[in-house]
Amino acid sequence: MKKFSNTYIFLYITALVVIIAVVLTLVYNGLKPRREMNQQAEKCQQILQAAGYHDIDRQQAVKLFDDVAEQIQISDTQEVYHILCADGADGYAFSLKGKGLWGPIWGYAVTNIDGTILKGVAFDHKSETPGLGAKITDEAFLKAFEGKKLYDKDGNFVSVRVLKPGTESEIADENRVDAISGATLTSRGVDEMMRQLGDCQSPN
Repeated sequence: MKKFSNTYIFLYITALVVIIAVVLTLVYNGLKPRREMNQQAEKCQQILQAAGYHDIDRQQAVKLFDDVAEQIQISDTQEVYHILCADGADGYAFSLKGKGLWGPIWGYAVTNIDGTILKGVAFDHKSETPGLGAKITDEAFLKAFEGKKLYDKDGNFVSVRVLKPGTESEIADENRVDAISGATLTSRGVDEMMRQLGDCQSPN
């Protein structure tokens, strides 16, 4: 049986690792355009969903988004779009970022043109628990935000709070939705995201 020196084995392993690394890099870079295209399509789907457009597949989403939305502001922390909602009304879409139990959560909120009423929201996550925190993507949870008000009856910004039933009772029903049972930290993350809307006036 032929024996190989330690130097030969070391060089062989090093060359093998380099070859594998090069192949993986080429594959990663080769798939980058497709990956970016899928990410863009997914973002368009989420914004359109928040604006009331439902059952739009990825291919349709990009074209429809180009027809009804226009980016008017972008920064390291937020994107803002002027959008024609599914009901024919103008609105603004705001990107939101937060933290769930196991990792990042994010989404979009669409308001009316005055920035006072939510038209809708869309949320997503990276690794929240199925049946608990992952419910932030459920239709029932998202629908609860529709038509909620960002200001109280005195004109003060309160956002749309995500709270356990019975807590902070001074927050009116029109300014709150029920938190997800068993997902306290994820619900808190969504609550904090909604507060990012701040003084959500028309961003002219």
